[in-house]
Amino acid sequence: MKELTLTYIAIALSLVFFILCISMIPFKIINDRKVKKICELYEKKFNYLPLDVRIFKNSTWYTLPYHNGLKKQFIIRPLLKGKKSHFSKNESDVEFMKGLPSKLTRSFIIEVYMGRAVVVLSILMLSLMWIDKNI
Repeated sequence: MKELTLTYIAIALSLVFFILCISMIPFKIINDRKVKKICELYEKKFNYLPLDVRIFKNSTWYTLPYHNGLKKQFIIRPLLKGKKSHFSKNESDVEFMKGLPSKLTRSFIIEVYMGRAVVVLSILMLSLMWIDKNI
């Protein structure tokens, strides 16, 4: 009975995991476009972009995912943690990012939380596999 219950739980978690992964794709595509708009606004206001953002501005989530993450942390870190990007020298990043319209920033926050949910689900599924194997 335990094995059957664990199997159903694993199937349910796998389905949620799959749905979350698929539903993140549109957010990633939308956010790639929004990064360019936010970069334009930032450059217009401060006359420069941090080096990592300038270098990786055109990277995409499917070709260079790590570089794309570096580019997006320029936006996400000020929004979620209230701290400037690691590569930025501008102390006004937090006020700038939080001052942007929510239609530009909301999808970044959603993408981050969906990504965190995927990580938690992965850990849960790995734990279930370990429990199933060892019990």
